[in-house]
Amino acid sequence: MKLRYLLVLALAGTCGLVPLGQAAEPLRLPEAVARALAANPTVAVESAQLQAVRARSARDTLPPPYVVGGEFENFAGSGSLRGADSAETTLRISRVIELGGKRAAREALGDAQIGQQAQRVQQARIDIASRTTARFIEVLADQQRLDYARERVSQAERTRREVAAWVRAARNPETDLHAAELAVAEARLEFEHAEHELDSARMTLAASWGASTADFEAVEGDLQALPKVDDFAALAARLSETPEQLANRLEAETVAARRRVGEASRSPDVNLSLGVRRIEGLDDQGLVMSVSVPLGNRPRAAYSLAEADAELAALEARREADRLESHQVLFEKVQELRHARTESETLRDSMLPTAEKAVAQTRRGFEAGRFSFYSLAQAQDTLFRLRERAVEAASRYHLLLVEVERLTANAQDSTP
Repeated sequence: MKLRYLLVLALAGTCGLVPLGQAAEPLRLPEAVARALAANPTVAVESAQLQAVRARSARDTLPPPYVVGGEFENFAGSGSLRGADSAETTLRISRVIELGGKRAAREALGDAQIGQQAQRVQQARIDIASRTTARFIEVLADQQRLDYARERVSQAERTRREVAAWVRAARNPETDLHAAELAVAEARLEFEHAEHELDSARMTLAASWGASTADFEAVEGDLQALPKVDDFAALAARLSETPEQLANRLEAETVAARRRVGEASRSPDVNLSLGVRRIEGLDDQGLVMSVSVPLGNRPRAAYSLAEADAELAALEARREADRLESHQVLFEKVQELRHARTESETLRDSMLPTAEKAVAQTRRGFEAGRFSFYSLAQAQDTLFRLRERAVEAASRYHLLLVEVERLTANAQDSTP
C-alpha cells in the first residue's frame, strides 16, 4: 500500500474514476481511493465553491460602471413657469474615477481568495484519500479476522469429534466433551461476530464513493507488509511545507490583500459627471459638469488597516501554535508507529511460529494420549489470541502510517 503515492495523487488531482471490474474481483487500494476522489461530494462542494470565488473575483475587479441620467426642470409650474416654455432638460453621463490603486488591490485580493479556495480543494482530496485508506485497512483487517475465525471453528469441530471418539472409548471423561462442545459454540459466535464486523467495514468503505451497498466482494492487500517510514527528523522537516501550513500562508496573503484594499481606500475617489442642458425658453443648450469628492476616508481606512494588522498578528501566532502542535503530534505518532512495528514483527516472526509449533506438538501428544484435552484447548486458544493480536498490531501500524502521511503530506507534491 503506497500511501505517499496515494496522497500525491490526491494533491495532483490525477486520480480519475477507476471502474470496478467483475464483482468477484478484489478491490485494490488505489482503485478505492480513485473512486472516492471521483465520487465523494465533498470535493464537488469545494470545487463548486472555487468556481464561485473565481466568479466573484472577476466581478469585483471590474472598473466602476458608467451611469447615464437626466433631469427635467421648471415645467408645469405657475406664472412664468407655466407650461414647458421654461423647462430645462439635462442629459448627463457620470462615473467614479478610482484613485490610489483600488482596482489593482481588488485584483490582488481576488487572486488570494482563489488560491485559498483552491488549497481547500486540495485539502479535501487529501482528507478523502486518508479516510478511504483507513477504511480500506479496516476491511483488510476484518477479512483476516474472519479467516482466523473460520479456521477456529474448523479446529474446534475437529477437536470435538476427536474428544467424542475418546469419550466413547472411555479414554476421556464426558466433561471433556461438554467443554469441547462449548468451545465449538464460542468459536461459532466469534465467527458470526467477525462476519458482522466485516460487513460493516465493507459498507463503510463503499460509502466513501457514495455507494449504498458494498459493490465489491473483497479487498486485496498484504496486512503484514509494513512499509518503512523515514526517521523523525526527516518527517519533521516536512512540516513547514504541509497543506495546513500552506493554508495558513494563503490566509495571511488574503488578509494582506484586504489590508492593501484598506490602504487604497485612504485616497478618495472622484465622481465626475458631464452632460448637456437645454433651456427651452432661450432655445439654447450648453455643457454642464460636476465634480464631487467624499470626505473622511482616512479615519475609515485606519480602522480597516488596524483590523488587518490584528488579524495578521493572530495568524502568525496561530501558525506557530499549529507548527508546535503538529510537531508534538507527529512525535507521538512516530513513537506509536515504532512500537506497533516492533510488536507486529515480534508476533509474526517469533511468537506466532512458536505458538503454531506448540499447537502441533500438543495435538500429536493429545492424539497419542500423552496430553489432556485442556492442554490442547489452551494451546489453540493461545494461538488464536496471538493471531488476533498480530492483526491488531499490523492494522494499527498501517492506520498510524496513514496519519503520519497525512500530517507530513507535502504541498509541493504536485505530480506522481
